[in-house]
Amino acid sequence: MKKTSQLSQLKQKNTIVLDIGTSSIKAFIFDSSFNIVAQTHKPLKRFSPKRGWVEQDPRELLSVSKSALREITKKSHLKQNSFSALGITNQRETTICWDKKTGNPVYPAIVWEDTRTSKFCSKLKKTFEKKIRAKTGLTTDPYFSASKIHWILKNIGSAKKLVDSGQLAFGTVDSWVLWNLLEGSPHITDYTNASRTLLFNIVNLKWDKELLKIFEIPASILPRVMPSRASFGNLKKDILGFSLPVNAVCGDQQASLFAAGTTKGVTKVTYGTGTFIMQSQGSSFELNKNFFTTLVPSRKKPLYALEAKVARSGKEIENALDQPKKLEFLFRRLSKKVDRFLDKLPDKPKEIIVDGGATQAKLLLQLQAAASRLTVKKQKIFNGTALGVAMLTKIRQ
Repeated sequence: MKKTSQLSQLKQKNTIVLDIGTSSIKAFIFDSSFNIVAQTHKPLKRFSPKRGWVEQDPRELLSVSKSALREITKKSHLKQNSFSALGITNQRETTICWDKKTGNPVYPAIVWEDTRTSKFCSKLKKTFEKKIRAKTGLTTDPYFSASKIHWILKNIGSAKKLVDSGQLAFGTVDSWVLWNLLEGSPHITDYTNASRTLLFNIVNLKWDKELLKIFEIPASILPRVMPSRASFGNLKKDILGFSLPVNAVCGDQQASLFAAGTTKGVTKVTYGTGTFIMQSQGSSFELNKNFFTTLVPSRKKPLYALEAKVARSGKEIENALDQPKKLEFLFRRLSKKVDRFLDKLPDKPKEIIVDGGATQAKLLLQLQAAASRLTVKKQKIFNGTALGVAMLTKIRQ
């Protein structure tokens, strides 16, 4: 009875969600019915030192995360005992390497949009594409983390020295934030983020020695991988004035799909910095030439989804918000691009669940429904990624 009572109390409390995106960091407080109690939004800078290069400052990712968490708890006027947990969702594939002793990054964060490793990936693709795809569900593409890590190891002298001394750590954005914000600085990630590195075997749920050899990456720099719903650790008290368990971590698109549903055939579209189409595939791992195959949050057995992206759609829309004719043109073009992917899905959906900032525009939803001849259903809130993680914090492993 006592355990049931404790679980009931947990469900009744509020959850904080930190959503570390590409263009901004958001923080939310959700009540037990997943209604938003409070929210805040803080922009992030991106840098492009060369054509095709996209970088961010890892320290800014941290400072803005802390600021967002402090602001949201202050804004809510809630007491510390009214919170049950913190959940984190994040931009995926973005690569950060740092010194385990000093905590200093050896290079800026190389963002998922970065294409500096295109030639390297093309070269590997000729020999290893079939093997890489069979293990990861992904293609040999600069989009993913592995080639970005390889570039850092080959081009940044301090990174090589730190590998030799056993001091270099690699992580996606979640790992970097967890290492810095949690007591004891754990070097960890979750299955969904690991599944986007090109180094993680999504069939046996392990870092893959053969993939590490292909990309010339030492296993010593990798984080420990955990389920998306697990005990990741406790937030340092100096951040909010009290500690809080982190019990959910998930890549942004997988979190969004979790909010939509993981039953086979459920299909969602997120219109964000990029536009992402995903369909749940259940427990069977299958490859599809038109899509990536990736992990989604699950309790015991791995669950999979197919995913495709329309890159850089968000910035174009943001720049055209005050230009109705141009905005309609962009929405029409985007809805047609999305429809081309929807048409190639193995399970033809009867409806799509949509989220992301652009879904606040009714015109986009109307144009997507017309282009796809499907029911377009808006998610409960347009921040579907945050909603998914809030839901994850409430389930039992």
